[in-house]
Amino acid sequence: MRTTLPTKKLALYGGMILGFIMLESPLIMMANKVEPMIMGAPFLLVWNLGWWAFLTTLFLVAYLTNWGSSTSAPQHSR
Repeated sequence: MRTTLPTKKLALYGGMILGFIMLESPLIMMANKVEPMIMGAPFLLVWNLGWWAFLTTLFLVAYLTNWGSSTSAPQHSR
């Protein structure tokens, strides 16, 4: 039986795959240039920090939306 993923989960997985591809694939060699400088930093550094920030934000959203569990997490009373 085939199950379908909710749109939110599919978007999270797609964003994670895109982020990892942009950081780990040979596409990074296109960014391996000293010029242009962006705010005094080489483009490769800005490229890596930008994708790192994208993935960090995406993982935070995934954590807050509880994307890994099939049921919602129990709510704790304070």
